Amino acid sequence: MCAGILATFAVTLIFKTSYTTNFAQGVISAIGAYVAVELSMKNGYPIWMVAIVGVLVAFIVGVAIDVLIFRNGRYVNSLGKQIITMGLISIIIGVIPFIFSVAKMEAVPAFPFIHLTQGLQIGEIFIQYNTIIGVAITIILLAAVFLLLQKSKWGLSVRATASNEIVAGMMGINTKVITAISWGIAGAFGAVAAIIYIGNVTLSNGYVMTTTQINAFLAGILGGFATFHGPVFGAVIIYGLNILVGCLCIHMPELSTWKSAIVYLIVMLLVLWKPQGLFGKKLVKKV
Repeated sequence: MCAGILATFAVTLIFKTSYTTNFAQGVISAIGAYVAVELSMKNGYPIWMVAIVGVLVAFIVGVAIDVLIFRNGRYVNSLGKQIITMGLISIIIGVIPFIFSVAKMEAVPAFPFIHLTQGLQIGEIFIQYNTIIGVAITIILLAAVFLLLQKSKWGLSVRATASNEIVAGMMGINTKVITAISWGIAGAFGAVAAIIYIGNVTLSNGYVMTTTQINAFLAGILGGFATFHGPVFGAVIIYGLNILVGCLCIHMPELSTWKSAIVYLIVMLLVLWKPQGLFGKKLVKKV
């Protein structure tokens, strides 16, 4: 849940400020996780102590991608930008094995001082303490960034750039800085998501965040990219549907194989009902 929500916001922030669907978000996030795990394994530090280094590296990578690539392709259309992000996937996936000890990176709990079997039992639902801590971190990060979006000069600049980059530039906003910082924040949030996520999976290659990234795009479509908060609520709804369908599968085990398909079907029906997304806005063009 936590990884999905943070990844969703990261995708939304880039989409709103750079007008592109960043297919490389998952591999950028993985870089931050690789850095943290590598430092943890080689130096013996708990991953939560070195996580800040991984987050910082992902932030720098995000800024570098915008400054070195997208700033030079500023007027490339949306399809061209998507193709560029696909190319970035191939480049990053190819570079990762040369930098990190890929084969040695097994599942590394983000909070090793809490065992995965420890948690709260609520009826038939078991919630790990690791998950609770992850939720708390997610809430704090999102609350901080949404507060900044609404109350700070930076937030006003981001909202103006997201509304119309050309007009924002005419008003004196340095849109180049805004988009670069947005890419950096997206990379950092993605790294936090990846570090939380790898506590339950093997970090065997750069595609580790692919499923989370796909669900992030799905959440954006469900919630609607017209707002910053819509996709985040979309991610929460998808997670809630997974829990409800999971509970149904407990009583009807024959449906377990179809769990993901059922969730995606429900999401598809919701999108058919609200094509602009649950929190989207219908655009009206004046002629």
